[in-house]
Amino acid sequence: MLIFKALHILTMFAAVSVLVGEGTFAALAIWRGDVHALAATRRLFGRRPVVGAALFLLGIGFGLVTAATGGFDFLAGWLIAAYVMAGASIAINLLPVVQKGYLPLVDKSVEAEAGQRPVDEVAGEMLALRSSFLYVVVATWVLFGLIILDMVLKPF
Repeated sequence: MLIFKALHILTMFAAVSVLVGEGTFAALAIWRGDVHALAATRRLFGRRPVVGAALFLLGIGFGLVTAATGGFDFLAGWLIAAYVMAGASIAINLLPVVQKGYLPLVDKSVEAEAGQRPVDEVAGEMLALRSSFLYVVVATWVLFGLIILDMVLKPF
C-alpha cells in the first residue's frame, strides 16, 4: 500500500504542477495580449496538456489502488468529495471557453508568430477571451487546492 500511496502523491504533484503551470502561463499571456508568449506555451506544453492529463489520470488510478489495498472505505465522505472535485476539474477543461476558445486561440497565436495571420487580430481575440479564461484557471487552482486539503485533512 505504501508504494501506491507514494506513487499517487508523486504523480498527482507532477500533474498539478504541469496543469497549473500551463494554465497560469497561458492566462498571463492572454491577459497581457502577448501573442508570442501564448505561442511559446504551445511550444512548451503542446496543443493539449497530454502529459499533465496522463499524470492526473495515472494519479487517480494510483489513488484508487491505494484505497483498495489500504482498507479505505471508497464511500468515505472525503473520498466522495475528491471524486466530485476531480470530475469537476475535468469538466471545467471540457467547457467551450477552453475547447472552442483557448485551444483554437493557441493555434492562431502560432500562426501569427509564423506570419500566417495578423498579430493584432490574435491579440484582439486574446483580450476578448481573457476574463472567461482567467475564471477557468482560477477555478482550477481552487479545485486543486481543495482536493489537496481534502486529501490531507480528510474532513468528512
